[in-house]
Amino acid sequence: MGTKSSGATHTIALRSDCDEIIKDVILGKRTKKEIAALCGIHESNVTRYFKKHVTEEMRREIIAEDRMTRMERATGVLNSERIEIADSYNSLARRVEALISKAETSEDDAFALSAMEGLRRVLKDIATMSGQMANDLTIQVTLAESKEWVTLRNILSKVIAEVPAAREPLLRHMRHEALSITKEDRDVGL
Repeated sequence: MGTKSSGATHTIALRSDCDEIIKDVILGKRTKKEIAALCGIHESNVTRYFKKHVTEEMRREIIAEDRMTRMERATGVLNSERIEIADSYNSLARRVEALISKAETSEDDAFALSAMEGLRRVLKDIATMSGQMANDLTIQVTLAESKEWVTLRNILSKVIAEVPAAREPLLRHMRHEALSITKEDRDVGL
């Protein structure tokens, strides 16, 4: 029975879509029960596979990659909207400039002045929109999700295991530098 269980947990690893399965479960796109049905194994085997083969570093990397992909997609949409708005304002500015030229050619000073006021408003709107869009577009990535932090935390944990006296000074310095210490950090010995 033990051999069958071991083979069943490796069923996921042998699949060509193994990486996709892991991502889907971590990101909540599919449940372990759905994966078990897909692979023809029991749900407990899927759980056991994840416990044995999917590290915290892998989880964080997948989550961070997903967030970055979603942010890049959202940024792309915002940038395309920004370009459309800029093109619309530029087109409007050219039309107002043409009206000014036409008014100046026909020596209609009142109309030229009115058109210049319209152009001033358009240019002010362009400047306002550009400034607001540049200020509102922010991307946040937290340190706790970065691959480098997970690696550094593992190194620090190993050093503390080797030199237990280093734990207290390390925590003191982290607090002094206002680095947050999560429950997970405390669990691994930081």
